[in-house]
Amino acid sequence: MAKEITLEEVRRLAGDLGLTRLTDEHVQQLLRAARTAQQRSAALPTAGLTPADEPAHVYLIDRHVKP
Repeated sequence: MAKEITLEEVRRLAGDLGLTRLTDEHVQQLLRAARTAQQRSAALPTAGLTPADEPAHVYLIDRHVKP
């Protein structure tokens, strides 16, 4: 399992991203979001996935649509 992110790591990341005016409450929210993302990511069965398993998103433009 990946190492759990710490509050200091979140503060450093926020600073690196230019988020220097975050309140302590905002940093705590960012920490909770990061931990939740880690937990959800760790729960995904990705060990057997290959690039071919990546979903392709195809968008078509209807020929009959008038601008």
